[in-house]
Amino acid sequence: MKKLLPFLVIILCLHSFSYAQVFNPWGPPPNHKDLKPNLIRQLLSHVSGEVALGYGSTRYLQNLDNYSLYSGNNQLLLLGQDSTGQSVGIGNWLNKPFVTDTFSAYNATTFELNSSNEFDPNGEYIIEDGKRRLRGGGSAIPISVKGTINWRRFRIGGGATFVLNTKAKLSLKGYPDYINSYESDFGTFFTQKYYFTAGYRYFDFWSTSYYVDLEYGSFKLSQNAFPASNVALSKYWNISLPIEKHLSKYFSLVLRPSLDLKSIQTAIPTGESIKTKMWNVQLQAGIRVSFPLYKKCPISNCEAQKEHLHVDKQFRGQPLYKIQNPKVGENHRKMDRGKRGFFSFLKPQ
Repeated sequence: MKKLLPFLVIILCLHSFSYAQVFNPWGPPPNHKDLKPNLIRQLLSHVSGEVALGYGSTRYLQNLDNYSLYSGNNQLLLLGQDSTGQSVGIGNWLNKPFVTDTFSAYNATTFELNSSNEFDPNGEYIIEDGKRRLRGGGSAIPISVKGTINWRRFRIGGGATFVLNTKAKLSLKGYPDYINSYESDFGTFFTQKYYFTAGYRYFDFWSTSYYVDLEYGSFKLSQNAFPASNVALSKYWNISLPIEKHLSKYFSLVLRPSLDLKSIQTAIPTGESIKTKMWNVQLQAGIRVSFPLYKKCPISNCEAQKEHLHVDKQFRGQPLYKIQNPKVGENHRKMDRGKRGFFSFLKPQ
């Protein structure tokens, strides 16, 4: 009997240990632990992350009022002088300026804007009249990742956006079509943006929230398209008005229209620099996931969907992806239409 006693003690200990690893809705005794989650969960419950993909348009704007331009032979050039005083043309001044003397301006006609004279669409022209504003754009595909700390109606954080940009095509505003346009020498290039972000939730309606977000940081352009030796970059600003549809307390769909504000300075061979505003209008769609305050209820047949108690422990009822407004309560099948659930009109009544 004395030999069996140690074995019985070991078996009882293992048995009690196994019970301790399994959740028991009827125990342990009430109030033996604090119902509040631990400090780490309390802190993480204010953290959320967002991933989004979208489409946009990068807009370029240059003020060339201080320059004369040459249009002819399917090219648009800035006019300047080399070190010997000879007139030369400067091409590709957006990103990689070069000097060319393979053209002749002697046969060019001075173009007069709003003139009654008829101009030859195939002619060569010197343009030094009117406001010479070069503008145009290309397409952009942004992918963004960001994380924020949320407190009441405010949130702050940081993120990164990677944008694939297409060829830039620009033309002189207000000039006829036969005045040549500018086309960049690159096919595509990448933009990288790293920033701090801050936002405010200014309105809620049912399960939808409306925000205004600001981003401030720096951006980088592909060195192949925009060499750092030629191009200086400004800081980067973005303002957006995201709309978030909450499918649950922890999972939301995000629609984010936004506007980028940034610029570059390109050095040209004459010793001057040309400023180019590179604005970007875009629309992104994505998801936002928040860290849950409580663990998921371990009882598989529990139908509670709001945060609830089992004896002395508190749990969340819905998984992160659950399509149900947590403000409503139980997702009763006969109340789906009244609760405005996602695609509720497809659910049986």
